[in-house]
Amino acid sequence: MATDKIMMGLDIGSSWVRAMIGTVSKDGTVVVDSLCEHPSEGVRHGTIVNIEQAIRSITSVISEAELQAGVEIQQIIIGIGGEHIEGIPSQGVVGINAKDQEIKREDIFRSLEVARAFELPLDREILHTLVQDFRVDGRDGIKDPIDMLGHRLESRVLIVTASASVCQNERKCIERAGFQVQRLVAQQLADAEAVLSIEEKEMGTSLINIGSGTTNMIVYANGAPIFTGGVSLGGGNVTDDIAFILNKPKIIAEQVKCESGNCHIPSVDSSEMIIIPQIGGLPSIKMPKRELSKIIEPRMAEIFSLLQVELEKKQVRGSFGGGVVLVGGGALLSGATELASEIFRLPARIGFPEALHGLDRSYINPRYTTTLGLVMSEARRIRDQSTSGGSRGGRKKSSTSFGRRVKGFFRTIF
Repeated sequence: MATDKIMMGLDIGSSWVRAMIGTVSKDGTVVVDSLCEHPSEGVRHGTIVNIEQAIRSITSVISEAELQAGVEIQQIIIGIGGEHIEGIPSQGVVGINAKDQEIKREDIFRSLEVARAFELPLDREILHTLVQDFRVDGRDGIKDPIDMLGHRLESRVLIVTASASVCQNERKCIERAGFQVQRLVAQQLADAEAVLSIEEKEMGTSLINIGSGTTNMIVYANGAPIFTGGVSLGGGNVTDDIAFILNKPKIIAEQVKCESGNCHIPSVDSSEMIIIPQIGGLPSIKMPKRELSKIIEPRMAEIFSLLQVELEKKQVRGSFGGGVVLVGGGALLSGATELASEIFRLPARIGFPEALHGLDRSYINPRYTTTLGLVMSEARRIRDQSTSGGSRGGRKKSSTSFGRRVKGFFRTIF
């Protein structure tokens, strides 16, 4: 990169719209210039359902972020998530035409183009083509086939697709607000960029973002994504359950959930009591904390179980030494890691985003993972393209330096 670049990431959620402006330096370092949030309107289960309301929320948070950063933004990186996000495994096979049978970067591009050349329904859109590994003349598990000799190259990829109408509505909102969409990024990839280490991706890790209206998931194995998906349920459904069963307004139910909720019944002392605030000046009431957990646990268990069913449908198997990592506002619900560990039968932890330069400590919080990860993922994409040469041509580099650069190229989000 010739000069520093200023970027904005925008996470349009069901409860909150969050925006981050960051400066990406020549070496790929991200400095946070501003991070703002605004209550979300016109969004349900991660999908825009009212254009005008969504535009108001988007405009408000962008204006505040620009004011704090002291810059004006033209292009925005948009996070997109929800049940409609789907990862489709695909393969692309090509013959090596060079006389010396040496695999070049052009051969990799050709194999990726073949992998993408399948019949896609009209209501679907490709967001990313993510390289998993390669096969050369039947030899599996090759991460870097550049300069290898062979007759047949096969790429294995995960094609991440989304609902075309959802993508179109997101673009429409941004454009009507007076901005341009720089890129649509699956929220799962942004989360992984902000939270997971290279080692965790190699070991095998499931990353789950529990939002208000949706829960998104991505699974890594051997350093590459092997599954993306989601369900249209989240922490907001837990709030709705509490409000309905206790016959309280949602604002009270949300307060009770955040202050006293626990989604793992065995972790709750049967004798512990909690205070339920009332409205209209009425005195607060007491109830056993375990009774509240009996409301919360079934919904959280349903969310995790639905994701587990999706993994089984896609036959996602393997050794996942990295366990389960939870992010999003729902990850902060007491008992979430214990319940996830029981259902997935893996160790579970809460994931926190990287402490970027300029980021206030209060934002090193699972709630802001996607927002931060959007700019971080774009910074990595640009950095990897730069270090890999940025084009299909170019003269041959030394094997050591080029090998390092091409590994970055394979991580690029296409």
